[in-house]
Amino acid sequence: MKKSIYIGLISLGLLTGCSDFLEEENKSTATAESFYLTQEGYNALINSCYSTLRDVYAPVPYMFIGGTDLFFGTGQEAPLGLTAYQTLTPGTSQVGNFFQTLYESIQVSNTALHYADLTAQTNDLTTKKGEARFLRVYYYFLLVQHFGGVSIVSDMVRQPITHFDRNSAEEVYNFIIDELLLAEQEVLENQNDFGRVTKRAVRHMLAKVYLTKGYEDFGSSSDFEKAAEYADKAIANESLTVNYEDIFAFQNDVNPEIIFSVQYDQSSLLNGGRHNWDTPFGPLITGTGEGVFKQLRLKVSEYLWKVYGEYDSRFEGTFLNVRTSPYVGHYLDEDGYPIDKYYPRTAEQYADTVTWRAEDLENRADTEIIPFNDSWWHLNNQSDYPSLKKFDRVQLPDVRYTHDLFVARLGETYLIAAEAYFKAGDLGTATERINEVRRRAAMPGHEGEMMIAQSQIDIDFILDERARELAGEGHRWHDLKRTGKLVERNKLYNPQVSQLYDNGQDPFMGANGNLKILRPIPLSVISLDAGDYPQNPAYE
Repeated sequence: MKKSIYIGLISLGLLTGCSDFLEEENKSTATAESFYLTQEGYNALINSCYSTLRDVYAPVPYMFIGGTDLFFGTGQEAPLGLTAYQTLTPGTSQVGNFFQTLYESIQVSNTALHYADLTAQTNDLTTKKGEARFLRVYYYFLLVQHFGGVSIVSDMVRQPITHFDRNSAEEVYNFIIDELLLAEQEVLENQNDFGRVTKRAVRHMLAKVYLTKGYEDFGSSSDFEKAAEYADKAIANESLTVNYEDIFAFQNDVNPEIIFSVQYDQSSLLNGGRHNWDTPFGPLITGTGEGVFKQLRLKVSEYLWKVYGEYDSRFEGTFLNVRTSPYVGHYLDEDGYPIDKYYPRTAEQYADTVTWRAEDLENRADTEIIPFNDSWWHLNNQSDYPSLKKFDRVQLPDVRYTHDLFVARLGETYLIAAEAYFKAGDLGTATERINEVRRRAAMPGHEGEMMIAQSQIDIDFILDERARELAGEGHRWHDLKRTGKLVERNKLYNPQVSQLYDNGQDPFMGANGNLKILRPIPLSVISLDAGDYPQNPAYE
């Protein structure tokens, strides 16, 4: 582990920003220590804390959504350890990279908090400390969910350390909560620069941390009550006003729904840093001039295709149900390109295809109509089904656009509140929070059909609702792990996993009868620690 932490002390001379308020700078004529003592240097250091979000989220999101009920692995490039668990070991490279990147990112925030007491004192210094504090414990929240107890390193590390003690998961959760409570006092209610941490972002995260802690052996009912309280504080009586599809619309990353995001813009991507969240879902698109590149490494499960109701607009907000020539033509000019294929999902849509075609004969006269059917999720179908569009990048000579990744948004805050109230025993309020989400999701004129009664709510319904609202956004593995449904719902809905069970194999079974719920501590951490750094039981 000493190597993982020490690598975090990289030169921060080149600072790649997360948005237009983070500018790329090269301060090669000044040492880091003297530079960070200035107002300009400390601002650059805080900006580098934000840029570490890109490092964490840059890879294909196997760690976040692989091996779930929503997506299963296809192709040799999809790591079996993360999509089907059978080959998950301490040597799985994606796990090791994830662990190391999180600690490197934590060390950048530790550096910022260290220099906060030394740098030039300014009116906004307390706010910046709160921002760094939030980012640091956000990474610890990812660590504790995936690995259980880990080492809490809260000081800037100047020299290699040969051994770290492993804190318990309870200690890590308490550290996260204590730091978030401090950050809530330090950051601003609103920021002039969109993308910086606000009180609302902190409250959303406090709600999620309390909710997750409540499920743990050391959790309690008061954690769910706190989760509900902070979720409502983050909601702040605000209704969901952004049309669902508009949340993810082309070049609309800054909208009232977004509480906190990993930001991208072309001017701040001079040294790379683009994410790969658009590439794995398919359908397979590799042609020159299409404007996107999709490899088909994670395929949509039959469960996810079917979980949307007849009047739920979130399907059309999640999946692109037309295929234009080129693919990105739909984004560049919705009415300006021929539509090769149309994928009507509902009975109403399919019954109205004649009218649909007549609305734009120039572009729809030759469209192939492919209604909802079993072939959409057939393993051999690589190209004929709607594409998950939420995070499509457009890469053309004259348009270079990388969609932001939404870490926290108001729709999820409502669902956090619903789950917290449900776990606290308040089904009435849980129903109200879910119905606000479903009201926004309803197709016009069908709001009544979308409303639910409190008798319908259980944890599986909440997971279904989170699938409809948040598919592809990086929450699903955490959702299943938190609620204790990781094994059950993979077995039911993930064809990779269910096939193993059908063949008499249990891919979740690890060493000494322990299940692979947590990820393994990477082999590099175990081997480099001079002391005894414990492995998680399923991998011993």
